Amino acid sequence: MTPPPLPPADQAASEKAAPVHSRAAALVLLALLSLVWGVHWVVVKQALHYFPPLTYGALRLVTGLVTMVAIVGATGRLRRPPRADLPVILSVSLIQMAVSILIMNFALQAVPAGRSSVLAYAMPLWVALLLWLLFRVAPRRNELLGIVLGVAGVAILVNPSVIDWGVPAEVAGTLALVVYGMLWAGVTIHIRRHRWHASPLDLQPWMLLFATVPVVLAALLLEHGRVIDWQPAAIFALAYSGPLATAFAYWASQSVTRSLGPISSAMGFLATPVVGLVAGAVLLHETLGPADLVGFALVMGGIAAASLVPALVSGRGASAAASAAASDAVPARPG
Repeated sequence: MTPPPLPPADQAASEKAAPVHSRAAALVLLALLSLVWGVHWVVVKQALHYFPPLTYGALRLVTGLVTMVAIVGATGRLRRPPRADLPVILSVSLIQMAVSILIMNFALQAVPAGRSSVLAYAMPLWVALLLWLLFRVAPRRNELLGIVLGVAGVAILVNPSVIDWGVPAEVAGTLALVVYGMLWAGVTIHIRRHRWHASPLDLQPWMLLFATVPVVLAALLLEHGRVIDWQPAAIFALAYSGPLATAFAYWASQSVTRSLGPISSAMGFLATPVVGLVAGAVLLHETLGPADLVGFALVMGGIAAASLVPALVSGRGASAAASAAASDAVPARPG
């Protein structure tokens, strides 16, 4: 579906915002993001030995907020956000940040880190379904191939035989992580289709602020008086989670989504559970079997099909691909 043209004034406003990254730059960001977020599942799993879950989520957001305010303020770009960007600020802050962080922290108390990352990153399936159901946007052939391979890999990696269905906390955590993926899919589409008036970097402090307030309030109300064990490992985990896995990673994820589109970026994000599974196996000694290895191969094949060789696999000519990319570079009106 071709997005409607922007009026001249809105076109100028859009051009003043941070430009969409080139495909090569977006893929580099995607690789870094997959590494940071993949390892982060292990970091959070360990951090929950030292922090109550709500408190850890609140401190993660606070440290991320302080980091981002310092960065944006140092560049002279800290200013009130445009009113037109408020919908995407609320979408990202309340759903992708606040709700998803709380789900992650509670689920990881019962579900292994590697498989938690896989469950959450089944998100591309929901992206494709939502785009088709809500916007009648059918995936291109290369994206469809990538979705089939990637989702098949995720299905193999989520092996029901390793889930203890007799443990309510593990079942609840597993279902919550599936919801995590669905919510993230909706935000991913919103990020891509929103008409941005400011750049993701400029809006990042406000997104983090709106996410921090409800999580801090929940931690104060529900976990007041609970003890934090300030060991060196706890301080390291918080330093990783706040500045790196929150301040950098949420900005990078929005930039990648704007640059590659919701399906290609979602498929690229599937590298994160691969990193998560490997990190869980190496650092936490979580078991890896033949199914894991087959799942890895399918996931990586899906990433290659959807993100690395689009023109080759889709069969579109160079001019057609360039035309499609140019029309898709301007974010469409929200659905």
